[in-house]
Amino acid sequence: MNQSKSQLTKKPMNRIKAIFKKEIKDSMRDRRALMMSMVPALLGPVLMVFMFHMIAKTKVSTEDLTVQVIGQQNAPDLIGYLKDQDVAFEDYSGTPKEDIQSEKVQLVLEIPKDYAEKFSKSEPAIVYIHSDTSLDKSRAVERRLNRLLQGYGNSIGVMRLMVRGINPQIARAVVVEDKDYSTDASRAGQILAGLQMIILLAAFFGSAPTAIDTTAGERERKSLEPLLVHPVSSAQIMLGKYFTVVSFGMLATVISVVMTATALSFVSLKSLGVDPKLTMEMQIDIIVMLIPMALLAAALQMLTSLFAKSFKEAQSYLGFISFIPVAMVFATMIGGTKAADWMFAVPVLGQQQLLSKVFRGEGMDIANLAMTVGVTVLLTIVIVTVLTRLMRSERVVYGA
Repeated sequence: MNQSKSQLTKKPMNRIKAIFKKEIKDSMRDRRALMMSMVPALLGPVLMVFMFHMIAKTKVSTEDLTVQVIGQQNAPDLIGYLKDQDVAFEDYSGTPKEDIQSEKVQLVLEIPKDYAEKFSKSEPAIVYIHSDTSLDKSRAVERRLNRLLQGYGNSIGVMRLMVRGINPQIARAVVVEDKDYSTDASRAGQILAGLQMIILLAAFFGSAPTAIDTTAGERERKSLEPLLVHPVSSAQIMLGKYFTVVSFGMLATVISVVMTATALSFVSLKSLGVDPKLTMEMQIDIIVMLIPMALLAAALQMLTSLFAKSFKEAQSYLGFISFIPVAMVFATMIGGTKAADWMFAVPVLGQQQLLSKVFRGEGMDIANLAMTVGVTVLLTIVIVTVLTRLMRSERVVYGA
């Protein structure tokens, strides 16, 4: 026993380790708070990916489409053309408005009896699409069928001009050809921007309960003062507590990244024009870039909690601290801010930019990564230094 005490006294790292183990045990006792801090990391990515999956299912796809039709015998050529485009038909005799709004059917195509007569006279032959565009599924089907009908009408118009010896190109005064340079990866980065928010916030959610408990919580329980009586410096106490808070933030970050990759591997978003998958290399890149984020989140939360007068007050303060990454991400997403080199020198914003590059499949630029990591770590060191000095303050220790 005496030997272990002497080793604790002689080796600073042993003192930090002892504080670390003590704080870990204290944090593990409150399992409910620990589990709740990990819930966003566990369920957030899954729910977000599931939402994108549901959106993808309502989008127009190349799958077979079944349409309820009234009067398909009035336009056999049109029906034949649509069948060649993987559209199947079922005769319908109900009330379109009621059945569509009750979601019994998605859409009804009505072909009037005078369709053939007007078509043979080269007059505009009208068909009706009954739908409710406020319903996602009905809107998606309506868009696809509308495009197919327009394509059929254009082809018939071209043939009529050719029969009359008129070059169909005369009717095309302006021709627009899209040159889209986006890739599946770059579109994935844009569509899945919401996932960036969850991954960035994971460290803040994961470390928040421990940050409060090791500072404001201990002071409220009157256990901070006895800890300072031991032959351990304030720096060693603070580092032991700090490493405990960081460990939970890093755990939440790793869980968030792994759950995101796992969720994306089980769904298909091809109908959204993307099929994002996070490879093992991409997951490692994301975790490496977010380690400094976890370091900074822990330091900010501990600093904020030390100034709180009570446990509940610290909880309310940390809610505002967690808003920082949300505000920065929304500022770039909604504001349409163009990526610039100076962003990598701003903590949180730099990680968000790097995360966007990884999601787009561009990889990470070493110079940008070094700048972001360097600035974030430097700011973290400054905050931890301030925390160490505050630990010597009677106002902080006694909550005066």
